[in-house]
Amino acid sequence: MITKPDPADRYLNLATKRFSELGFHGVSLALVAKDAGVTKQAVLHYFRSKERLYGEVLNRLAGRLLAEIDAIKAPTPSARLIAYFEAYAATAISTPQDARLVVRALLDSDAQARSWPIRPYLDRLMDLAMQTPRWQNASRVEALAGLYQLIGAIQYFAISAPTLSGMYGNAIFDDLESALSADLRQIIQDFAQAH
Repeated sequence: MITKPDPADRYLNLATKRFSELGFHGVSLALVAKDAGVTKQAVLHYFRSKERLYGEVLNRLAGRLLAEIDAIKAPTPSARLIAYFEAYAATAISTPQDARLVVRALLDSDAQARSWPIRPYLDRLMDLAMQTPRWQNASRVEALAGLYQLIGAIQYFAISAPTLSGMYGNAIFDDLESALSADLRQIIQDFAQAH
């Protein structure tokens, strides 16, 4: 028996791609509908507004990120953080859609938002960091600042990779990627382990 794909899931996948590329303000429901080959009303039927569609895209993103943290099995919190961020960096560089979405979520939301879908992800990482010798005596604010810098370094390279490749060519970009990957590994190690 062949099951028909869920239209809402299809619209979410298309919206995820568009919000990742263009951000909240660059995407319209009409654009998502055009990508899906349906009317704007068909998308509205499932999500009622662009804000709800974006919220659901970010909720799915947060769910994926939390699942990735939970999937890491390591003997210590430090080893778990290192394994998570090494995997995150590799994935962000090879397929930067989620990295761009995290950046978009942080840039596109305003201080009056009613929902913060990315917050549970950041909170989980803070909780894990606070269990490491490096961060156990730090405040949550200090741990968040460190995480923010680490996530930012990974995301910045991931989302700028196509531009750098175009600017300098594939050969130089490949060398740059190798050098930055080594630097990122060291930054991840420094973040997760006591000095």
